Amino acid sequence: MVYTTEHKLFLQTLMHRGLLDENKAKDIVIKLFNNEKTSMIVNQINEQLQPLNMLIKKAQCEITGQVYWVFVSTILDNVTRFQEEFSKGQLALLRNIFSEIITSSNGCTQSIQCLNLCSLPDVKLSKANAEEFLSDIVERQWLAYKDGYYYMGVRSITELMPYFRATYENNLCTCCLCKQVIFHGEKCKQCQSLLHLYCLKKFAMVTNPVECPTCHAAFHNFDLSGLVDDSTASMYEEAKAKRR
Repeated sequence: MVYTTEHKLFLQTLMHRGLLDENKAKDIVIKLFNNEKTSMIVNQINEQLQPLNMLIKKAQCEITGQVYWVFVSTILDNVTRFQEEFSKGQLALLRNIFSEIITSSNGCTQSIQCLNLCSLPDVKLSKANAEEFLSDIVERQWLAYKDGYYYMGVRSITELMPYFRATYENNLCTCCLCKQVIFHGEKCKQCQSLLHLYCLKKFAMVTNPVECPTCHAAFHNFDLSGLVDDSTASMYEEAKAKRR
């Protein structure tokens, strides 16, 4: 495989933004390579990145189901990568928000609770500065925001998993369908098994009535209306294949 200028341009765009949703990535691939084979192009770039301890990974937002290509370091093991971007107070706030989300019962934390964290001794941010910071990291997909709650963002899930595993090993759960770590999803009321919303959406497309894969209790009144349609099925099948 010849590593071309077009490969370098795609990589530079991704590195600059940190991530690209799959539709934007496909548009760039079409313009640069005159085809739609994003996965093939990414695999070719990854061959060059692996010796440098870097990688482009596919990930999916737990809240919207949107699929992204994310640029990550394969040796990252904590949140110190933010030290050059954010102040100590901002980093402390982010760590505390991570803790609130991971130790919660529903994988999210209220926005007012996040602002109350500003008074902690290691944070000491004004609420105005904290709101500006939170808006920035939501825009950059480190956190997700919906209806007054903050959730784990797709970049945090993809880039900071080693940190989460090392720090919150006893608090992490896995989706009973794709077997990947899950922060927010649908919980079975009988056995407490968790499912990603996008995994449940795929499951609901092929299973009627919808039952818990673990205990076969019926799922009722789950809301999947906020999920995007693109690639939900393909992401589920890819994760399923990895378990074989």
